[in-house]
Amino acid sequence: MGALADLLTTRREDILQRFERTVRAHLPAEQLTRSAIIDTIPGLLDEMRTLLRGLDGGEASPTDSLHVSQRVEEHRAQRQDLGYSVTQLVHEYGLLRDCILELMEETGGVLDMKEQRAFHRCLDLAMTDAVTESGRMRDEERRAAEEERSALLHRERAARAEAEEQRALLEGIISQSGDGILVADAQGVLRLFNPEAERQHGMSLSEVHVARWGEQYGLVDEEGHPLPLDRVPLYRALQGEYIRDESIWLRRPDGTRLPVTITARPLRRPDGSPGGAVASTRDVAMRRAMAQEREEALALLDILLATAPVGLSFLDRDLRYVRINNALAAINGVPVEQSLGRTPREIIPKIAPLNEPHYRRVLETGEPVLNVEISGSTAGRGGQVGHYLVSYYPVKDHEGRVSMVGTVVVDITDRKRIEERLRQTSEFRERFLGIVSHDLRNPLGVITLSANMLLRQETLPERALRLSQRIALNAELMGRMIGDLLDLTRGRLGGGIPIAPAPVDLGLLGRRVLGELEVTHPARELRLEARGDLQGEWDQDRLAQLLGNLLRNALDYSPEDTPVTLTLQDEGAGIRIEVGNRGEPIPAELLPVLFEPFRRGELRGHRRSSGLGLGLYIVQQIALAHAGTIEARSTREEGTVFTVRLPRLAPRQG
Repeated sequence: MGALADLLTTRREDILQRFERTVRAHLPAEQLTRSAIIDTIPGLLDEMRTLLRGLDGGEASPTDSLHVSQRVEEHRAQRQDLGYSVTQLVHEYGLLRDCILELMEETGGVLDMKEQRAFHRCLDLAMTDAVTESGRMRDEERRAAEEERSALLHRERAARAEAEEQRALLEGIISQSGDGILVADAQGVLRLFNPEAERQHGMSLSEVHVARWGEQYGLVDEEGHPLPLDRVPLYRALQGEYIRDESIWLRRPDGTRLPVTITARPLRRPDGSPGGAVASTRDVAMRRAMAQEREEALALLDILLATAPVGLSFLDRDLRYVRINNALAAINGVPVEQSLGRTPREIIPKIAPLNEPHYRRVLETGEPVLNVEISGSTAGRGGQVGHYLVSYYPVKDHEGRVSMVGTVVVDITDRKRIEERLRQTSEFRERFLGIVSHDLRNPLGVITLSANMLLRQETLPERALRLSQRIALNAELMGRMIGDLLDLTRGRLGGGIPIAPAPVDLGLLGRRVLGELEVTHPARELRLEARGDLQGEWDQDRLAQLLGNLLRNALDYSPEDTPVTLTLQDEGAGIRIEVGNRGEPIPAELLPVLFEPFRRGELRGHRRSSGLGLGLYIVQQIALAHAGTIEARSTREEGTVFTVRLPRLAPRQG
């Protein structure tokens, strides 16, 4: 039995006690009992011990590996029930590894390579299980969020389009109606006087009480006597009476009289309370032709105010609500009847200061202000913050003066919540990649060191030598991939890839990188064209990484019998680097997204690259860190050429 298996047998309780102390010191486990922290760990240790014992006969048996996997799944499920994040779970496995290895070191035990590999493989399996399950759950959440966001955006666009259509339709009907249309509010003050009403009366709207309407607008009977108040149709409509096709005369300021028929009726709000009165006047000769149009216009007006899916309101020049629909009243948390005549500062005091500058701008300029995002709390949301998309429109009188401001309010609170959830998910993914990549370096270092030690043994059998070379090669590839992931994390979350500029001869550096690639690609022709002064201050290691990534990309995506050319050109205050190959041209639609992370193309023979698709992204980030640029062009005639331009002196960071 190996040293580690013996340790797991004889010092099992010491490991559990040490693990409990370490978890409480490094993870938020203050409220957890010992049993909750330990839970499935003893079973996992037992299965690891069984697996390690089985190594005496060679490799671990599939049955033992399966039992370890089952224990890992049980542990992950138990930790998820406790509210562990994937980062905490991976961290906990790392703490378990440290506890066992520290105790091994204290007891003077020595691990053989077979036992060491099996031990690390068990914990790597546990970490991989945590990462895989987290990725699956994250993908499901992201997919659900995207579907919800798409549906919400679709409904929002439809509601906005419908509101715009209804608003435009209402304005058109009122202004183009062949009937004179007059509207009094619930207080009996005239509020609306359309162009046909102005033509019939020979004057424009004066906001006077209906009691003075007969005197102000010259309402007379057939003999020319002024109509008494109790015969004025609009006044009677305010009292609840419905008047249809009643004949009166209008005495105009120029002395002429116009016979009209008038229809008036009270207006009711959706809740049934009085909302004012509306009257339509018609030349007797035009009555029959315009009757149907009048009824349709009034019906559309009622439908718009009662059923619009977005908030609608009209405010006068004193910024008092003249009209407001139920949708906006619900957002504000104040009923319609209690909103009329009041200002936004009285109804929505926390949002009003954000709205008022836009109201004033519309009143002063006569121009609409569209799609302004405003956030704040209202009574309608119980004091919680909501997010709204607000548009402000001028309402002009017959002389073109802005008399009111109309608003359309779309509640986008749900959309903003979804966008924030997506942003947090994206940030979590980037941080997770950085953490996992960093933690993978330690076991990878052990693998690389072990492989190199085997390669230095002169008595190693041929088959073992080939296997060791394969392990070392793949470990190097893994190291490059992990480095790429760390560079991705630095680029996305850390403010860019760090550089340390120092004097560099780019010509010598280019020859060195080309020489290294010639060793690994002996059948390929690599050309170097270096012209002019190529001295400057750059980060040599990062520049070597940039050249290596571009050249490897060119080798991967070009035929075996074609050359790859590296051109280094002095351009005075800067230098130009070009890497060209004669492979198939890159499709035009891919060029704009070529430098995005995780972009990989098809290799020769329809194979895919073994990398992560981060090479060109990292090249771009290195160029940007040096205050440089990168671009790509690709045609069948010229081939594919990547061009990097760098200033001769890179900026120093910090």
